[in-house]
Amino acid sequence: MFFRISFNKPENAEDIGVEGAIWVRLSSSAMPRIAEIDRAILAALRANGRISYVDLAKEVGASERTVRTHVRKLEEDGTIRGYTIREGGVGLTALVRIKVAPGAEIGSFASEVTHWTGVEVVYEVSGEADLIALVHVDDTMSLRQLLDKMWMAAPDEIASTTTELVLEQY
Repeated sequence: MFFRISFNKPENAEDIGVEGAIWVRLSSSAMPRIAEIDRAILAALRANGRISYVDLAKEVGASERTVRTHVRKLEEDGTIRGYTIREGGVGLTALVRIKVAPGAEIGSFASEVTHWTGVEVVYEVSGEADLIALVHVDDTMSLRQLLDKMWMAAPDEIASTTTELVLEQY
């Protein structure tokens, strides 16, 4: 994240008589901005990923064409990366915390694992773990196979894993 900093007093700024004051203007032009309509669309899609464009347009108060255009833009710029099904009461959901070995390339390992069956998403995080994988599998045997696959794919890159089972989703 970069900010342009200006050390000049803006013309419309009030002079408060502080000697040596520095006037700072932060410009976030490098940061992507999400319009209010995009936020409304994302909120509606989080609540119901199967909502029709007609109903989505009604919910956000825009035309169907406008909603289609915004959704397509959100998909193209990677804000919407895909649509998924979250099953309630079927299968097993787990968080796999992965500590990567010193010197190992986190990005390449995470990119590979992200595309495996059963892996919904992989996050790079701060803290004790380097990565957290959200996985959804059929049963504990499938989870074991997925963990074994991780260790077999990158035995030198993984320092440790910790798996936590999701008991309830709210």
